Amino acid sequence: MAQSAPPNPHASLHIEATLHRGPVPIEPLIWPEHCGAEAIFVGRTRVESHAEFGSLLKLEYEVFEPMAMKLMQDLGQHIGSRHGCGAVRIVHALGDIAPGQASVVIQVACPHRTEAFAACRELIDRVKHELPIWKREHWERGTTFVQGCCAHRGPTGEAS
Repeated sequence: MAQSAPPNPHASLHIEATLHRGPVPIEPLIWPEHCGAEAIFVGRTRVESHAEFGSLLKLEYEVFEPMAMKLMQDLGQHIGSRHGCGAVRIVHALGDIAPGQASVVIQVACPHRTEAFAACRELIDRVKHELPIWKREHWERGTTFVQGCCAHRGPTGEAS
C-alpha cells in the first residue's frame, strides 16, 4: 500500500461540504497551487427494474441535515489532512434524483495522484457508510425504502 505524502505545512485545506436540493452538479474546485492531481467520484442513480414493481422512476433522499453537515465537514478535514489534500468537495443530493442523475460528488485536489485517489475513495466509502441519509425508491408500481447503512445498525444488524 502506498504511503500518503505528509501535509504541506504552508498550504491550507479548503473544504466544501454541502447538501444540494436535486441532482448534484459537477463544478470546478477552488484550485490549490501546490496540487497537481484531482480525483472525482460521481455517484449516479442506475437504471433498474424490480421484478414486482417495474422500472425505477426516481430515488428520494432524506437527510438529517445538521448531523450530515457536521459529519461531511469533519470527514473532509480528517481525510483531507491525512492525505495532504489542498481541497475537498463533498456534495450529496436531497430530494428526488432520476436515473442517470448524480446524487453524490466527491472531489479532491492533492499534490500527487496516489494521494488523490486514496482520499477520494476513502471519502466516498465513509460518506456511504456514515452519513445520516435515507433513500426511498419510487418504481412504476410502488415504493420501497432502503434501510440505513451499517453505521446506523445495532449489534444485531437491525437498523437503529
